[in-house]
Amino acid sequence: GGVVRVTDTLLRVLDLTDGELAALIGHEMGHVLHRHSQKRAIRNRLLATIWEAFTFDDQDDTHEESFGEAVGEGLWKSASFLGDMAFSRADEYQADEVAWDVLASSYNNYHVQKNIRQFHPKNVRRLLKKLWDFQGGSGSTTWESTHPGTKDRIIALEEKWDKLKSFDKRKFTV
Repeated sequence: GGVVRVTDTLLRVLDLTDGELAALIGHEMGHVLHRHSQKRAIRNRLLATIWEAFTFDDQDDTHEESFGEAVGEGLWKSASFLGDMAFSRADEYQADEVAWDVLASSYNNYHVQKNIRQFHPKNVRRLLKKLWDFQGGSGSTTWESTHPGTKDRIIALEEKWDKLKSFDKRKFTV
């Protein structure tokens, strides 16, 4: 399991509709369901253990590092940072997919259940568009970004919609 928190500041600043709030919660559920934070913690601990074994780090700070140790540590941290970026970016796209799927699964024109709210999966794109607007129309992916740019995530969702067959798109009409 996991805990998902949404701040009142976020709700107020982005002025989220119910559908966009459902998209946000679906996105965060994606992180929980795929255990993104746990995987990152395990990966980081594993990398630290490998580094300690590789450098014979005994956690004793009483001696000064040699030049080679300092360079090696810098390279290791850079490689670790670049690895984290790739995983973090993939995690965000995966969480967006979960949000889309959660909202899409609420939409069932063949058997409408009472007390089930239907939210169009395009609410995920609308949420990201509001975030992008709040960011001032910036938010492109740059090489040092740990998250994919908001614009790139919007484009990925638009492509997902465009790839749907007409039959599948009709499911989301009222």
